[in-house]
Amino acid sequence: MPTYAILLRAVNVGGYGKLSMADFRSTLTGLGFKNVETYIQSGNAVIDSSTPAEKVTRSITAALKKLTGAPIDVIIRSHEELDNLVRANPFVAEAIDGARVHVTFLSGPAAPTAGAALQSIVDKYPTRRDRYHLAGNHIYFHFPESSADTKFTGKALEKAIVAVGTARNWNTVLKLHAMSKR
Repeated sequence: MPTYAILLRAVNVGGYGKLSMADFRSTLTGLGFKNVETYIQSGNAVIDSSTPAEKVTRSITAALKKLTGAPIDVIIRSHEELDNLVRANPFVAEAIDGARVHVTFLSGPAAPTAGAALQSIVDKYPTRRDRYHLAGNHIYFHFPESSADTKFTGKALEKAIVAVGTARNWNTVLKLHAMSKR
């Protein structure tokens, strides 16, 4: 049975999108998923399901909208996808500080113009040393000074990639990867 990591966008961040992890677990269990585990308060879970990924995403999205009354973007990755993502990290040397390396998980492939748009953000702020690596349906970031002041946030990032995304620091990525190894 496949194992999936579930990543919710904009949940329990800055007082926005309140969702208790107990309610999230209960919702996932109620949908029939097995071995449901959540991790921290920002909308991360690992489940087992024989249902195809697209159908899992749709059912969780609908259930969370019914529960919260608002749409919540749901992005999922299989254990194999997480495994490949971890092994392909271009910033592995920098990942020793897992808070300075992040991955933005995208709902689909970034727009063909995303690379140029991301580079324009770098070019616009030459004093920042932020780096990125666009890789299909995710983007690796290295924030040497910290992610607190990065320009790769919110609307600028969404405009550049033309896809829904949710970011996790490297420590969280590694934890979800370990949790999904069953």
